[in-house]
Amino acid sequence: MSTPYGMPAGPPQRPPAPPQKSRTGLYVGVACGCLLLVTLLIAVVGAGLWLFSSGDTTADPTDDPTTSDSRSEDPHSDDPEEDPTSDAPIETPSEDPDDDPTSETGGDQGSSFTIHVSAPEEGTTLETNDDEVLETQKGKFVGVAVTLTNNGSQDIGLSGENFRFYDADGGQHTMRYASFSTTGPQVTPGEEATALLYADVPEDTELASVSYTDDVGTGGQEMTFPVG
Repeated sequence: MSTPYGMPAGPPQRPPAPPQKSRTGLYVGVACGCLLLVTLLIAVVGAGLWLFSSGDTTADPTDDPTTSDSRSEDPHSDDPEEDPTSDAPIETPSEDPDDDPTSETGGDQGSSFTIHVSAPEEGTTLETNDDEVLETQKGKFVGVAVTLTNNGSQDIGLSGENFRFYDADGGQHTMRYASFSTTGPQVTPGEEATALLYADVPEDTELASVSYTDDVGTGGQEMTFPVG
């Protein structure tokens, strides 16, 4: 049987394929979920750090009871005290020109002098100008340097007999040894002389003052001057 017109009929055509569904919404949802999860993790970590730090700042300040005690300890409290009267030889008393001297005027007309007494030095042995070493017989040696300036018009005396030591209790001590910067027993007008004076005293003696007596310089009256 033949077709009446045209070409013979071909096979039937397939129907068009359905359009593919878009996955954009799925991707957006997954991204939002991940972002939310990261946000939650950050919030949890931040809260933990805040709790940890706040726990440190609220700690009891009295947890360390030894802090104040350790600061008040004296690291040298166990050190033995130095003995000022050790076996070391006595040092030569120093003359300090910066200290203000004490001025006195004697009883005789034309006599005037200035005197300065140094701080005392102590020791158990004493070396003299003749290289002789003296040993204490009472406990210790105590010595001072006395600087005497004659501001008057007459000679004034300078010898060991012109001086006496007095301790803090009022006790009197005579000289054991004395040396002078001048060769004669007199200090001429306008001259300055230094006397190194030493006495042998008990170990617990505290020297307080030195006296000077001279017929011309003090008119025979004893004048006392504090040490140092």
